[in-house]
Amino acid sequence: MIRLYARTFRQRKGEVTLLRKVLVSGSLAVSLLVPAFHQAEAEELQNYDRLLPVAKKFEGVPYQWGGTSAKGFDCSGFIVTVFKELDINLPRTTKGMYGVGESVSKDKLRVGDLVFFHTYGSGVSHAGIYIGNGEFIHSSSSKGVIVSKLDDPYYWKHRYLGARRVLDYELDAGYFQDLSENHFAFEAANTLAKDHLLLGYEDSYFLPNEPITRGEVAAFISQALDLQLNNRNGAFMDVPSSHWAVGVVNAVKNEGIFYGSQNQFRPDEPLTRAQLAAILVRAFDLTKGNQKVSFTDVPSDHWAYHDIQILASLGITKGYSDGTFRPNDKVTRAQFIAFLYRVLY
Repeated sequence: MIRLYARTFRQRKGEVTLLRKVLVSGSLAVSLLVPAFHQAEAEELQNYDRLLPVAKKFEGVPYQWGGTSAKGFDCSGFIVTVFKELDINLPRTTKGMYGVGESVSKDKLRVGDLVFFHTYGSGVSHAGIYIGNGEFIHSSSSKGVIVSKLDDPYYWKHRYLGARRVLDYELDAGYFQDLSENHFAFEAANTLAKDHLLLGYEDSYFLPNEPITRGEVAAFISQALDLQLNNRNGAFMDVPSSHWAVGVVNAVKNEGIFYGSQNQFRPDEPLTRAQLAAILVRAFDLTKGNQKVSFTDVPSDHWAYHDIQILASLGITKGYSDGTFRPNDKVTRAQFIAFLYRVLY
């Protein structure tokens, strides 16, 4: 399916979801007429959080005129390949890309926007993908796939032509249609999104109650730690070099944050709350704080007891109101984002 333009409505399984944006007291209030998502419907949404891991796994690939594979890319071939992994089809040429999506001013850029330049002549001749913090990733004719500064005074700043938005963002960065401002994970999601660590799903959905997978957690953690993501060697049988998460999986494996089993990483499996506790402690070298917290369902001989105690002593988790931690429950996207936020900020 070709998706090129942001939409104010979408039809899914015969139902129309409408979005009304109302300006109230100078702030954007969102009034929604949306049915609750079922898992099958959620799976139809494109996961934009995969964009940066996919793009960055190709860093260092050499430039090749007409190239559209990891053997070599030209600038438009790189962009087409990255977006195709998100099930988004774009025109093959830079000129064609410059004619799709919505025009975006430089001060309104969001991760995933296409940025365009004139490197020779007067028209558009080069393009890249904006990745936040004034940077874009692109296939340079001299250095291959690299990250550059938009305002590089020696080259790119004076050659910038404009930007186009081809991702379906319905709301401003940090806001999601299914995450109200009184949700326990709102502040976490809002902050991480504004810091370019979280994009969410198309049409500005977050899917807070969906289980988060091992591959997705590897992506968030490796980016939070600013690890190198361009190792595309298939370290696990179920994460080949073509897999969207190969770079992030290799990154967390090499850092000793994640372990596989029997040459399997199981990137699509959910994590339990106990497993996540152990991963966060390893990833961020967390040590126990002064506060002692006991959970009725985590005895001292539980395999993750010490990891859970560390999170609790640092205020990263408080458990549930009934005094349990529920170590075997699957971690939801909302819970994970809340944990990660408390670790980072």
